[in-house]
Amino acid sequence: MKRFSKLLSIGGICLILHLAIATQAHADTSLLHQTSSYSVLGAPTVSVPLINRVLAFYHSPAAGKGQALFDDGVKYGVDPVFALAFFMHESSFGTTGVAQFTLSLGNLRCISAYSCYNGFSSFPTWEAGFDAWYSLIRVVYVDTWHLSTVEQIIPTYAPASDHNDVAGYISALESAVDTWRAGQIAEFGSVHQVPTVSSTPPVITPTAVGPTANTTRTPYPADQYSILGKPSVDGAFINQILTQYHSPAAGKGQLFFAEGVKYGIDPIYALAFFMLDSIFGTEGLSLATHSLGPLPTPTTVTCHCQDFHGYRRYATWDASISDWFQYIHDDYVKQMGLTTVSQVVSIYLKTNDTSAIRFTIKRIERRVDLWRNARAQTPSK
Repeated sequence: MKRFSKLLSIGGICLILHLAIATQAHADTSLLHQTSSYSVLGAPTVSVPLINRVLAFYHSPAAGKGQALFDDGVKYGVDPVFALAFFMHESSFGTTGVAQFTLSLGNLRCISAYSCYNGFSSFPTWEAGFDAWYSLIRVVYVDTWHLSTVEQIIPTYAPASDHNDVAGYISALESAVDTWRAGQIAEFGSVHQVPTVSSTPPVITPTAVGPTANTTRTPYPADQYSILGKPSVDGAFINQILTQYHSPAAGKGQLFFAEGVKYGIDPIYALAFFMLDSIFGTEGLSLATHSLGPLPTPTTVTCHCQDFHGYRRYATWDASISDWFQYIHDDYVKQMGLTTVSQVVSIYLKTNDTSAIRFTIKRIERRVDLWRNARAQTPSK
């Protein structure tokens, strides 16, 4: 009995030691996770000048708004470096996708306090968009759901169930944060961006911004970038670009090429518009419409599309690509006589902001030059 009691005592002690070690190991693991995680809470780790430098470097339409982004971070107790990272990942700092029209830092779904544009909250100013994002992160994610790190927030903010690359999103944010905290300004290519879709069903309400808002504007004068002509890139090159950016239209390079030949439009311009509108179909309205560009309704007999809140929605990328070339040829070239980038963009872009129009023209033309130079340097097979 004594021997049994002794064994029991020894066993009890071992059990206690085992539990203590396991508990401490768990605590150490939790502490390690806590200290190694990227918590959005805390004092700013980047300065206003650095934020402004980043926004200026990427030619953001929100350039010069660094003080507002900084002050909102202090107000909500959220490090503004994370706001900057989300802004980069969602829309390349407001230069691509639906954010160009909604002034939204994080492509937030419709909020009752603001107007709604194709399922996304539309803000009157970039500052209002900043404040709404900070409020969402602090009040909903942190205070209500108790999610405070990038690893915790992203699976809900951009769930895998909505075809988001959660691990890729987390990695991209943390990489950007590390770079800016080090005081560096590196050009993170859009190739690292992944589509972000909220799991909240879109709520569409009428807005003043519509697909036909630009039809009464006077087009800009012609420039030297004519969209007409023989292809300056081939199908293989187009496929390379689409694959690099993980486009859902990857593999459609030959169709781009063939439709360009058919309508006499250099397909490099279709590729450039595709990148501008949705980073090759990986974000914004294109996720729902499978559209190369936000073409307005009414639909036509030949477009093989349906109406989606005033825009054309396609069942396949093939139908979308073919319709884009026909639409540009019939409506812009043939009907309105617009044949250059400056002329087309001034009507195509859904804004009356002349600075935004000029900036977009330059972006498309720079991209065309870049691809043409890259194609010229590629050895012929």
